[in-house]
Amino acid sequence: MKPGRKPPSLFDGGGGLGVRDVTLLAASAFLSSLAATAPLVSTIVPSTYSVSIPPDLAALASWSRSGGVAPPVGAEATRQRSWDDQICSATFNLLLTRADLTSRARLLAAASPDSGAWVNTLPIRKLGLCCSDREIKVAIGLRVGAPLVRPHPCTCGATVDSLGHHGLSCRFSAGRHRRHAMANEVIIRAIRAADVHAELEPHLLFDDDGKRPDGATIEAWREGKTLTWDFTCPDSLAASHVAQSAVQAGSAAAAAERLKTAKYTILANSNSVIFAPCAIETLGSWGNSAVNLCRDIGARLARVSGDPRSHAFLLQRLGLAVQRGNAASVAGTHPQKDVFV
Repeated sequence: MKPGRKPPSLFDGGGGLGVRDVTLLAASAFLSSLAATAPLVSTIVPSTYSVSIPPDLAALASWSRSGGVAPPVGAEATRQRSWDDQICSATFNLLLTRADLTSRARLLAAASPDSGAWVNTLPIRKLGLCCSDREIKVAIGLRVGAPLVRPHPCTCGATVDSLGHHGLSCRFSAGRHRRHAMANEVIIRAIRAADVHAELEPHLLFDDDGKRPDGATIEAWREGKTLTWDFTCPDSLAASHVAQSAVQAGSAAAAAERLKTAKYTILANSNSVIFAPCAIETLGSWGNSAVNLCRDIGARLARVSGDPRSHAFLLQRLGLAVQRGNAASVAGTHPQKDVFV
């Protein structure tokens, strides 16, 4: 969590799915309602009325036992989230202290900004926003750390455990290419919807060694320069990334964007091209360049469509593309057999 950021809240997907334990939420709901109605109650209830144990003290004690530290005051006390954020933060920190390396990396990734954007997607089938039962199962299972498959040998020869994480980074898993293709399709459709011509794997942007980025605009994007991007989806839990992912969410995405910039040095240093590496991890953490690219595209979409939610919709579609690719990757470890539990 970056300094100055609010603690993760299950209300906005900070590590959760929005499914709450009512016993943990009850005190926050009661105390915020009590604060909001206190002025009205004071005018109705006689000043001589009293009870042996004031309900606010009992609820406050319950809230404190759940992890609350500093009761909000003033207008903040009337907001349920002001009370509940502290409970969510305490719960999240408790999970982190008990987590192993893989679980810690998963929790930090799930609580990173925009990693849960796909959770808020409206399942509209005609817009291609509906996931299959298997895709939903894998997306939720990866987020909460639930078993997904029966242990089995992968097509590469490695052993896949019940969590199914091996398929996310296995080079022989068929889903990796699908994940890459779907994400690029979302990006280019968004750019075209913003009234800018673009193409995938542009033929005119070869480096001297023949390397080609994933896509580029045909006309100027900004300051007379064309936009070029290259998408990648590093696995947060890969053996080469998990140790750092357990310390800082998004570290795999940041490393992948640095590698992309080094790979396309000529484009990155060109005076006529804006090169944007775009890295989104398998567990949803975003690289800084990917964040800036989608914010730029979202702003253009909002100007063209007049819908200020354009940026949020773009984040949701890219999140869905990654989750669908994850499901295909997990299933692809044994494409001739249904390995899901």
